[in-house]
Amino acid sequence: MICRSCYREIPTGAAYCPHCGVRVGGASPAPAPLTPFAARSAGPEGETWANPWEQRAGRGPVAAFAETLQQALFHPVAFFRATAPDRGAGAALLYAVIVGTLSIAVAFLWQRALGERMSIEYGGRYLRFFDSRAALAGISVFLPIGIAIGNIVWAAVLHVSLAVLGGARGTFTTTLKAVCYSSSATAFNVFPVCGAALGAVWQVVVQVIGLRELHRTTTGRAFWAWFLPFVVAICLAGATIAAAMFGLLKFWQEFGGGKFDV
Repeated sequence: MICRSCYREIPTGAAYCPHCGVRVGGASPAPAPLTPFAARSAGPEGETWANPWEQRAGRGPVAAFAETLQQALFHPVAFFRATAPDRGAGAALLYAVIVGTLSIAVAFLWQRALGERMSIEYGGRYLRFFDSRAALAGISVFLPIGIAIGNIVWAAVLHVSLAVLGGARGTFTTTLKAVCYSSSATAFNVFPVCGAALGAVWQVVVQVIGLRELHRTTTGRAFWAWFLPFVVAICLAGATIAAAMFGLLKFWQEFGGGKFDV
């Protein structure tokens, strides 16, 4: 059993956590409700969860989506503590597809509305490609698929990274949910020009919090799990460039250095 306060192992049946002293009463305490009317469902060890999107049947999809977006953006710690870590991957992926698709659509609309002004600042008009109905139809079909695949692939990379660092206490579903719900930050696309950059930064913050809370690990491990793939990518890129430069140098020595002069 895991203490919901310090995230350390507790002996089965213990009334108090031996590490932080929090009363557990043989089961992890229920997290504080995020809203006065939040429906709750029981977990396998007595935990109760209050994720609005995963309990949308009782409140309606629109209200559940809006409540989940608000909580994930502005109260991520409480939100992830009230989210079941080991189930509901399908619901989380559906949420990521919806919020991602809507956010990209808003970004396209802003690009179109500000096309003339941005062409002066950045040297280009908005893409005429999106004026085509056929192109928009194709995007409406393939964009959600691309968003879903992107979330799954990035979650797989993060899960391997977190496992290498010894912080993956949950399953791949746990990591996927942290990634999917952190996509709430893409909603900052409603703000033109700077919204995308602001959303990208906040998405990293929410993602690290999600990994920490759902995997019951430390902030350091969660952050380095996110950062490690970029370190590996930079090292691989550097090695590739170095190998290419070495190959060019050898080629120049062999063919441009006079070895085959007649």
